[in-house]
Amino acid sequence: MAAVVWTGHLAFGMVSIPVSLYAAARTETTRFTRLQRRKHSGNDETHSSATQVNGDLFAIAGRERGDLDPELKEGSAAVGSAPVEYYRVRQVLQSDSNGEEVAPHELVKGYEYGPGQYVVINPAEYEKAAVRTSDTIELFHFVKSHEVDPIYFERSYYAAPDAGGERAYALLLQAMRNQGSWGVARIGMHKREHILILRTVDKGIIAHTMFYAKEVRKVPEFRMDLSLIREQELTVAEAMIKGYFGGFEPEKFYDIYQQRLQELIQAGLRNAPQPAMNESRREKAIVPDLMDELKRSLSQIQKKAAAKEITTPGKSKSVRKKFKLTS
Repeated sequence: MAAVVWTGHLAFGMVSIPVSLYAAARTETTRFTRLQRRKHSGNDETHSSATQVNGDLFAIAGRERGDLDPELKEGSAAVGSAPVEYYRVRQVLQSDSNGEEVAPHELVKGYEYGPGQYVVINPAEYEKAAVRTSDTIELFHFVKSHEVDPIYFERSYYAAPDAGGERAYALLLQAMRNQGSWGVARIGMHKREHILILRTVDKGIIAHTMFYAKEVRKVPEFRMDLSLIREQELTVAEAMIKGYFGGFEPEKFYDIYQQRLQELIQAGLRNAPQPAMNESRREKAIVPDLMDELKRSLSQIQKKAAAKEITTPGKSKSVRKKFKLTS
């Protein structure tokens, strides 16, 4: 199961149910690192290994041969001879006044209420405004499930019972199902107070953090003139819907953009030079299969024993019997 996001109690009147929240879904994107691309002019041995940053080995970072450099392919004699180096870059905060780098301790938060005019908030006061993470989900209201517009759903979490809370959890779940209701609760998490919609599903309860009403963008009211519809057109439209109708199978849908990016990355990895084994990589190296190692060792011993069989046949037979290994 996914990592626990929050652990505490779900308070339902005088009933306190130990629960944990697990992230139910999140957007997956392919993350890239910005690199400086520079032609190498120094010793070939310099930076010959892949760059290691924060314990992660970047196979694409490091050096690339000139024959992979598009700038060197157009009729240049340097094709295949001029390597290219890649280096990670960092963002630097600069002052608008003089262009100098800004140190972290000089930063404060400000709200721009007019062009070039700011209300500055002291960091200590800013931290005081943050809502502390609470240890309780306070369930204080119930509504009919059909009254909740999904537009208010922000993030989703599985609300799973912890040890000792299974019976009370099952009781709340079944009672909500029987009433056709969803719960409304509050929780302090991630420096904010969140309103939760507790929605019942087949196997438990899912908690959705809710957008506040002022966060939902308003659009002009839809105005439709149903008198414009022709009966024959409606019949055809309904037939088309029936032709496309089927069950909801989300596993059939995928992000084609992310798939194409992964294909590009895999193609690049096939052409990338293999990094040299270093100490941190050795620690993560796959341990060889023990049975395979034993069989190869036994094979070597048997070959040595066979070589001695002409001069000492008795000993060679005893060696083979001693190290006989069945698969």
